[in-house]
Amino acid sequence: VLTALHHIFEAHAILATHGYVAVDFYDGSLIYDFANRRITLCDCDSYHRGSFTNEMGRMFGSTRYMAPEEFERGATIDQRTTVFTLGRLMSTFLGDGTLSRPMFRGTDAQFDAMMCACQERPDDRFGTVSSFFKAWSPASGLAQGSLRQYDPNLHPTDRQADL
Repeated sequence: VLTALHHIFEAHAILATHGYVAVDFYDGSLIYDFANRRITLCDCDSYHRGSFTNEMGRMFGSTRYMAPEEFERGATIDQRTTVFTLGRLMSTFLGDGTLSRPMFRGTDAQFDAMMCACQERPDDRFGTVSSFFKAWSPASGLAQGSLRQYDPNLHPTDRQADL
């Protein structure tokens, strides 16, 4: 589970360095090949180049992964929104989907990273996906730079990102 999360977070850190904000990302956007121990990020057609203003009100997505600003018309959607979503993914993979410490099966450092990522106010979260990933990496015990078969020149909707 830690390796899968690590690859998912690393992929999003790379996408963010190329200007992409995750929109409508949730656990259903992942396919895991158990035989080959490989996770594939898919259904990235809603990812957006650069930050933008929420013109919809409630945006598309799974409520349990959505940041508060994804429900608020006029709110800014940016990397901090992606950070929130990744924190919620961590709460699902390492816990019971809540932010409850007793239910969380990770370390204290991982829990702290998740809690920072899942703050209600965007200004209270990690400011970038990269800063979230840097906090996660030592907490996970996995090295950065382990992503394979990723072409940063492709838009996320051009192909599935193999992790």
